[in-house]
Amino acid sequence: MKIYIDFDGTLFDSTIQYQRLINILKKYNISEDYIKTLMKEDFYKKEKSYDILATKIIEEKKINSHIQKEINSIYTKDLVYPDVIPFLEKYSKKYDLILLTLGNIQHQEKKIKSSELKKYFKDIIITDKDKSKLNIDYTKGIFIDNNPKELEKFYNSKAAHLIRIKRNIDKYSKIPLNIENIPEFKNFEELTKNNYIEKIGENYE
Repeated sequence: MKIYIDFDGTLFDSTIQYQRLINILKKYNISEDYIKTLMKEDFYKKEKSYDILATKIIEEKKINSHIQKEINSIYTKDLVYPDVIPFLEKYSKKYDLILLTLGNIQHQEKKIKSSELKKYFKDIIITDKDKSKLNIDYTKGIFIDNNPKELEKFYNSKAAHLIRIKRNIDKYSKIPLNIENIPEFKNFEELTKNNYIEKIGENYE
């Protein structure tokens, strides 16, 4: 049985990582409003990489390139949610776990490497395209994600099973999922205690 698991907001706290980025830039008198403006520009929307963002800031603001080293410091394994490791340790021994993430490939690789989660996954899929339109047999997999829009896309691709991780601190937590009877769990600890994965697994044996 293959379990496809999202990265940002599901396994990894990208919201805190973003805040760390903002805190570093504030030391250089660079406001969050300015950062948000840059993130709306084509160069960032195309790449969506903090490294590319840093390069743009260094060029425009003519600040010391040492800031790049500081930005590298926001890539740390402590951004993995504490409930994640026990889940991965348990289910990686039973099923094929596959990391499925959307974004700039180099940026995602950098985050995944810093997370030290690679050892739990049989495969890692990083795409800058639609996650629901890849060369995957969606009808035979479990898809775990925090983003309701992504789950709805998986549903339209005939995904066999969907699970929503709905953390209270997540930016998507207040967005309703427009699909009935999709289980929602506040974290992986709750998912594990519910034995929901095992119940699905019985049908694969």
